[in-house]
Order: sequence, then C-alpha cells, then structure tokens
Amino acid sequence: MTAISSNFRNIYINRIAGTNKKEVVCMLCNCNYNKTKLLYKLTKAVGFIEKHALHDAEKDNHPLCAEEYKELKHDLQRHIEKLRAAIEGLSREGKFG
Repeated sequence: MTAISSNFRNIYINRIAGTNKKEVVCMLCNCNYNKTKLLYKLTKAVGFIEKHALHDAEKDNHPLCAEEYKELKHDLQRHIEKLRAAIEGLSREGKFG
C-alpha cells in the first residue's frame, strides 16, 4: 500500500494481489476530515469544561469564571450540534467520504 498526497486527507493505492492493477481508496476529503476532527475536539473541550474547569471555578469561589465556562460550554454545544447535523446530512446523501 502506498500513500499519496492530494486534496484528500488519506488516499492509499492498493495493488491488487497477483496483478498490476491498482485500486484507489479515499478515506475522507479534507473538508469532511476537518468536520470530524473539529467535532471530536469540541466534544473533548466540553467534557473538560464539565469535569474540571466549571468544578474548579465553583470550588475556588470564582463565580465570573464559572459563568464564562457555562457560556462557553453552551456555545460549543451549539457548534457541535451544527457539525453533527452537517456530517449526518452528508452521510445520508452518500457524500461523506
């Protein structure tokens, strides 16, 4: 298997066993890869806010920080939902690849 670069994030050329034929396997185009990666990273950020940042701000009696974290969490959740809807829509249309 040989990796090549292009406008796709992960493209591999597979040699079909016993022949000179090659098959190209495209994993995700850059845009769809970016949507998926952002969805993952934003979800991790929300988890960090819930488990650590918000708890520490309340424990240390920093109400303004706690309020900021709540607002940030809310904003990130809205963006997560938009990304999820975009990925689901493309997937349903068979265009997520």
